[in-house]
Amino acid sequence: MRLYRRNYNKAGKYTEYVFKIPLGLELKDFVDKHGKFKDGLNNRSARRINLKDFRNLKFDATLPKQIRAILENRVQLSKEIEMEYDGMLIMRVYDEGLQQSYDLTPEIIKAAKSWQVPLGVTLKGQVVHDFEKGPHILIGGATDMGKSNILNVIITVLLSNQPEDVEFTLIDLKGGLEFGIYENLPQVKNFATNAEEAKTALENVKDEMERMFNKLRSTGKKNVKALGVTKRHFVIIDESAELSSSGEQDREEKALKIECENLIKDIARRGRASGIRLLYCTQYPTAETVSSQVKRNLITRICLPVDTATASTVVLDEGGAEDLPLIQGRAIYKRNRCTQMQAYYISDEIIDKTVKPLIRIRPRKEERYVPLRKETPEKGGSYTTRFEET
Repeated sequence: MRLYRRNYNKAGKYTEYVFKIPLGLELKDFVDKHGKFKDGLNNRSARRINLKDFRNLKFDATLPKQIRAILENRVQLSKEIEMEYDGMLIMRVYDEGLQQSYDLTPEIIKAAKSWQVPLGVTLKGQVVHDFEKGPHILIGGATDMGKSNILNVIITVLLSNQPEDVEFTLIDLKGGLEFGIYENLPQVKNFATNAEEAKTALENVKDEMERMFNKLRSTGKKNVKALGVTKRHFVIIDESAELSSSGEQDREEKALKIECENLIKDIARRGRASGIRLLYCTQYPTAETVSSQVKRNLITRICLPVDTATASTVVLDEGGAEDLPLIQGRAIYKRNRCTQMQAYYISDEIIDKTVKPLIRIRPRKEERYVPLRKETPEKGGSYTTRFEET
């Protein structure tokens, strides 16, 4: 292979190599050997002197030994490789890979604009997801790999930056333990912990969606942004596998879950125009728990470590997540292409500081929605918009 260019990027801390791919080979041939390239780069250690260690020297008989240890200190290399193709093979070798943790700070939260949410860090920089451009997200990953932390990041950032305009339907099918802290917020319009409650919550969301579609049709607008509506309603389903009808033996329970599945499919298909955003999450990514109809409308994907290539394919439509290191928060974020990231870690302290003032200042209303059927005239007539003071 002929090397056309080699540059070191000081700001990005990487060396970029540009090659011409020989005839008969393609990018996939190199991507498939990513692990071998990485192991070859990191099969040795490098000397690293930390000047701060000199501050802790003890001036006694062991001083020469201490200085020798500092000067001879070696660390295992942890270089990382990225590859892409634009007519030439571009390989970037980063001096260091991703850290195992990056804290979400108030400064990072405040820097996010409009409906943007900072999700994590890649080798190239920050991942910021814009829910106006990618309204729905499919999130999958094995147990205890950081899925709930990502959801807490999204909820907290939205509450912090859009407290007047954000609304939530939280369906927590793990007993309400993950989302319990948010239950009494005025922004939470529906809260469910089982299939029966989930059905009611999803029906409420569908009623809201239909009301907005009626308004859009009557005004000739195509979506809520064109209509000037600033509110956005986020439907977050944690552990959607609990709503899967596949394998359910009880007839009534199966019928109930089928209704939930149909409601979710409808929200995924039509929710965008009406200002509804769907976050569909599961720790059991299979073809049964993540239907093709839902996947088609959830373009953005986040996959944390999974145990098989099949599970990775269910979430990402390709393998890769099965090879992620078993680090909480390590994930593949996919919009147009897959990018490995380390999700931000959000502390309970930041969540509490965001949530508690909202509960105290704006107490929860008991009445949520007026069902659509009570507002729709039986024959003809016109639609009347009713405003209620909260």
